[in-house]
Amino acid sequence: MSSPSRQSGPDALVEELVGGVLVRCYAQRPTSLVDLLERALVRSAGDVLLVDPALGRTVTYEEFAALVEGAAASLRERGLRDGDRVAVLVRNGLEAAVAIWACARAGLVHVGLPADAPPARLADLVALTSPSLVLAQPDLAEAGQLDAEDAVVLLSRSTSWQAGRPLPDEDATYALIATSGTTGRPKAVRVTGRMAGHAAVAYTRLMGLTPADRTAIHLSFAWVSGHITQLGPAMHSGGSAVTMARFSASGLVDVAREHDVTWLDVVPSIWELLLRQPGFTAAELPGVRVAVFGGAPAPPGTLDRVRARMPQLRLLDVYAQSETCAPVTVLGDLDARRRPGSVGTPMPYCDVRVVGPDGVEVPRGEPGELHVRSPAVTPGYWAPDTAPVVDGWLRTGDLARMDDEGFVAIAGRAVDLIIRGGVNVFPAEVERALLGTGLLADAAVLGVPSPVTGENVAACVVAASGADVDVGRLQRAVRDALGAHAVPRPLRVLDELPRNRHGKVDRLALRALLAG
Repeated sequence: MSSPSRQSGPDALVEELVGGVLVRCYAQRPTSLVDLLERALVRSAGDVLLVDPALGRTVTYEEFAALVEGAAASLRERGLRDGDRVAVLVRNGLEAAVAIWACARAGLVHVGLPADAPPARLADLVALTSPSLVLAQPDLAEAGQLDAEDAVVLLSRSTSWQAGRPLPDEDATYALIATSGTTGRPKAVRVTGRMAGHAAVAYTRLMGLTPADRTAIHLSFAWVSGHITQLGPAMHSGGSAVTMARFSASGLVDVAREHDVTWLDVVPSIWELLLRQPGFTAAELPGVRVAVFGGAPAPPGTLDRVRARMPQLRLLDVYAQSETCAPVTVLGDLDARRRPGSVGTPMPYCDVRVVGPDGVEVPRGEPGELHVRSPAVTPGYWAPDTAPVVDGWLRTGDLARMDDEGFVAIAGRAVDLIIRGGVNVFPAEVERALLGTGLLADAAVLGVPSPVTGENVAACVVAASGADVDVGRLQRAVRDALGAHAVPRPLRVLDELPRNRHGKVDRLALRALLAG
């Protein structure tokens, strides 16, 4: 499916060759993080960019740029060369932000190490990316069993920004971001300036961000969320951000109230945590006007309760991956009411298609793998240098359907497809049927081995507050919606679903639980 080109204004699109393929690009995009900061300095030098409560520091755009210039010089003085990797293990804050921009300024590649990752995970990421330098906050290095230099070096030098220096190549890799690895070892996604520039423009336009807007960054800077979906758009709009070194729902509410936050970026599991906070109301947070969320399905009942608590809040359900960086599709409030279960329609710079196992695009309404083509698609993975991209099309690994109006619904990961007695069962569709009963707060569906059918459909569910789980009613709801082949047996009730740091269901943990 193609979106029309636009030829004028801040949303103007032009066709450019990227990787030998013509794609639609924002004509006025920043070409790198360095370009993004340099443009911001022209109009916002003295304005606040970042508030770090943990350090007790507030920095303007000009002060942030000076720290970036100083850190970049310090890194180069260590003998690092273009393309060398620098792994950084720090909590969210000024150090984390400076590290990313400094690597981009110095021509290095930033490798974000999640602050809450166990030692084995950190060891895997270091082995995967082979960094020339590891920087870490001392307590995190000790807990993670890493041999690292003190990350305080990132804030130890301030040098005036040197405007006019050559900007990085737009398609050069400046960061490696690890995938969530819920079904196996993680891969490191290569992120380029072109990808980050398009994300900055896309989120700014999508949310209508202005210099008066401020976000709270609680998702890790080691992921796409911290700097690509939040600090980058804030910088592009001339706005600001406040960082949270550690996440808690009560802490996010407090930060939003105390620092006049106007927009949020969350994973869906956080909505339930926020709904438990008495301060998460329109009366307490009148300035919070828009939120983007994605990465996993959000139960419709949860979103209804968010809307009831915060009627002024625009909710934007965004489909994206680390490999796509910028939004692929978006579903707004009005469409959410008439297209439940959808993740919306493609962004204007994106082409999407649904492809069958034979590599041929399937008819509308039929399931297949979602393919995406856009200027924000990764050029590949690091070590080995591979890419799930053919002729500019990224194979997302997500199963999807597209209706006649172009609305996309995700049916689950291709690797999670259940084949029961030769019939395909899509986990996300079973989950929607279960959640549609109103008895559940959460649900996850997966396949378990069966000597008779090959696989059986299994479900793990969490009861809604005050609800009794009627297993028979749940199974009848699935049978009525999808047929007898999709009915989950076994169906287990849990206190909560295991999730990883990205808020996604940990299916490996669920398989182990069901096997036990």
